[in-house]
Amino acid sequence: MNNEMQRAAKTAATLRYGTTGVIPALDIAWRQKHNIAKVGLSLGFLFLLPVLFLCMLPSFVFGSFHMTDVWNDNAVLLQNIQRYQTAVWSAIEEAHDDLLQEIEVLAEDDEEITILDDFSYSSVNTTLILCQYSAAKGKDEIKTKEIIGQIKAHSGALFSYEKTSAHTYRVYYVGDAYFADHIFQLTEKQKLLAEWYAANLELFLYGSQLGSVSAQVSEDVLKYGNLVDKYAEKYGISNFTDVINAVMMAESGGRGADVMQASECPYNQKYPKKPNGITNAEYSIETGAHYLADCLKGAGCTAPNQTEKLSLALQGYNYGNGYISWAIQKYGGYTEANAQEFSGMMQKKLGWSRYGNPKYVSAVFQYLVFSGNGKWGSPFVGRNWNSVVSSEFGWRTDPLHGKRAFHEGLDIAYPKGTKINAVSGGVVTSVVFSETGYGHHIRVDCGNGVTVLYAHCSKILVTKGQSVSTGQVIAEVGATGRVTGAHLHLGVLVNGKEVNPRKYIGG
Repeated sequence: MNNEMQRAAKTAATLRYGTTGVIPALDIAWRQKHNIAKVGLSLGFLFLLPVLFLCMLPSFVFGSFHMTDVWNDNAVLLQNIQRYQTAVWSAIEEAHDDLLQEIEVLAEDDEEITILDDFSYSSVNTTLILCQYSAAKGKDEIKTKEIIGQIKAHSGALFSYEKTSAHTYRVYYVGDAYFADHIFQLTEKQKLLAEWYAANLELFLYGSQLGSVSAQVSEDVLKYGNLVDKYAEKYGISNFTDVINAVMMAESGGRGADVMQASECPYNQKYPKKPNGITNAEYSIETGAHYLADCLKGAGCTAPNQTEKLSLALQGYNYGNGYISWAIQKYGGYTEANAQEFSGMMQKKLGWSRYGNPKYVSAVFQYLVFSGNGKWGSPFVGRNWNSVVSSEFGWRTDPLHGKRAFHEGLDIAYPKGTKINAVSGGVVTSVVFSETGYGHHIRVDCGNGVTVLYAHCSKILVTKGQSVSTGQVIAEVGATGRVTGAHLHLGVLVNGKEVNPRKYIGG
């Protein structure tokens, strides 16, 4: 391990701090030796190890922050990585949109066409692309504009399509391997180094705690980062900056003046209390942060990973915090069903045609990533299950009816009888034996509002109410229910909403 670390340190990118110059990574690590030692003494070697790995990562992860800020605040790292991810994602998405436009032009004489397209945010591992670029640059200065330029130069090769029938087109994304092989032209050693960088960056950022939260939002939202930090601190919710960003994304996408759509909340004392009544973005952010702080307090939510309480607070932000006390008193908390009920009740009371958005929690959660990388285990211990994934999370062509549909989990194709390991500890809340739908399946409550689904099993080896531990054999692969062959359908739900299992599970 020491030899590998020394080799990586010698070939790793240097750290660039805006316009302040270039500083070798090892020098930074040396100058931070006292801080690192303190961390190691207090938290142990297991925490220190990812910190040392982090020393080898490129500069724009850190941005123009002082090192003490970086080491003491994961939010700083997350913010900078989010800016990078947004830039990379936007460049790739632009290439995707260009291809869709090309198809529409070619098919303009067709009255109706179908485009089968599984591409989504989860299709792109932006962290890995960052680290591939780092491995390619070696000791050279890292520039974000350069990587975006390289992506745009290859934009025509990132996507392709074929006409599969008279009115149907199929879109393909080349995948992250294309960047390593053709854009950055990495050697096999550099590819391994990039994967090492990526794995340990995610371990450092997300591996310390199940349910660590980050936001995936637009540049229009991120440009208000300083104001979000300022007012989050003022109202005592500094650990909720990613949530504020996600709320802003859901409300306005960062566009317009009333970016938090806060004009109708009680803290707006300067502008008309009507939609888009606030005409100053800073005042909107201050007012929105103040009100969100009230909602979080009312819901008893002290950390973003408390998804049940966070859901209650978010719905309160949309409805007014009167909903929070009503939901707690009548139901003990938030559900989408009681959000629907409250909306209908208020419509009748006020004589309005509609009241708020009963699906507001989902509207915000789509921009939040609840990560546990490095914390959860593998569903197939000792096997390279990534090589047999038959269907990813997201939009796809349904193999049974051939129509476009959203796939709410991860399909891993192993033969019938293959042992299935629990990816996380928890309590079995449901054991169902069925020959339809999910077939024989299990649900495990892992806490923090997170549930794991194991579906299409041939055998179930646990019972309802049983506690299970990470790595425990709980079932066997089967082909029960609605399937085309033997596989495990692995689903992860956060507060009842399906999320990409890859954000949680280990390799």
